[in-house]
Amino acid sequence: MNMTLVCIDVYTVNEGDTLYGIAEKYDLPVSLLMKVNCIEDPYNLQIGTRLCIPGTEDQLPQKPEECFDTHTVVAGDTLYLIAKMHNIKLDSLMRANPTIDPYNLLIGTELLIPRS
Repeated sequence: MNMTLVCIDVYTVNEGDTLYGIAEKYDLPVSLLMKVNCIEDPYNLQIGTRLCIPGTEDQLPQKPEECFDTHTVVAGDTLYLIAKMHNIKLDSLMRANPTIDPYNLLIGTELLIPRS
């Protein structure tokens, strides 16, 4: 059975954290955490690094679907332009999509757009 992994949480590395400790906290294999975050050296974690915590879609925190619309990223989109297009504040858009890297929006990514 082929499961699609998604980011179910984002963890920010703190002083004293180890990849092993973070993996143990989320009950994940270290190798999976390294793979989804493109980490080559598990002993060189940088404080402040944001790590995608992988899981399956059914592990995502449930959000009431009726509170959100969606927007599929197209070439030229920026979070600012998307927020303006949907007449919402940029910080509302970012809070609704905590796993999105605002400097690396991928074409085809589906964003949640909070309804006002």
